[in-house]
Amino acid sequence: MSRKALGGLLLQASLALAVLFLGWGLDNWRGFFAHPARAGLMGMWVANLAIILGWRLDLEPFRKGKQAVGRQRYLLAVVMLIGLGLVWFLPYADRRSVLTFDGAEGLRYLGLLLYVGGNALAFVALHALGKQYSGYVTLQEGHELVQTGIYGLIRHPIYLRALMVAVGLPLLFRSWLILPLVALGVLFVAARIRQEEKLLAEHFGGEFEVYRRRTWRLLPYVY
Repeated sequence: MSRKALGGLLLQASLALAVLFLGWGLDNWRGFFAHPARAGLMGMWVANLAIILGWRLDLEPFRKGKQAVGRQRYLLAVVMLIGLGLVWFLPYADRRSVLTFDGAEGLRYLGLLLYVGGNALAFVALHALGKQYSGYVTLQEGHELVQTGIYGLIRHPIYLRALMVAVGLPLLFRSWLILPLVALGVLFVAARIRQEEKLLAEHFGGEFEVYRRRTWRLLPYVY
């Protein structure tokens, strides 16, 4: 990982952490760690950084490649802003019981489990993709159809991770926002899958068709 990429990663992590604690309230930061599930989320963030650095994952969401589909820059910017907004609002609402469901402390652990599992899935996928990863639906120079590892079973593990996080984080903060977030996540992922598979089919032809027939989109033996 280049120094520029490392600096950008650390800046993003610091910004997300600052926004989260601003949402909760700096006057009671110890209270955030009072619940083991919230403390586990912080532990996972530290683990995420360690894995990214240890595996030297190339996380460049704005790598357009040679053939980006449509105008996606504004969409990615909106997605990132929504993500930061949620990082602020979910802890804010949790502490003040705004749009939260009661008697659901156990669901926090399910949310943490989904978040951890989704990130683990994404790391495996990113390791397999290498420099072919991009936040855009696009193709890179010399793009290869990755069919090994997790991609030998499902075609879109990173989108599966997005759905797992869309469920997991609201559960961890016991938020009713889980309902609109899941609905928006399903619509977003479905649209991206259609775009991506159309692009891959056009570029790889029969090779992608054979790959498509022997794998699943998101969930083995389900979808």
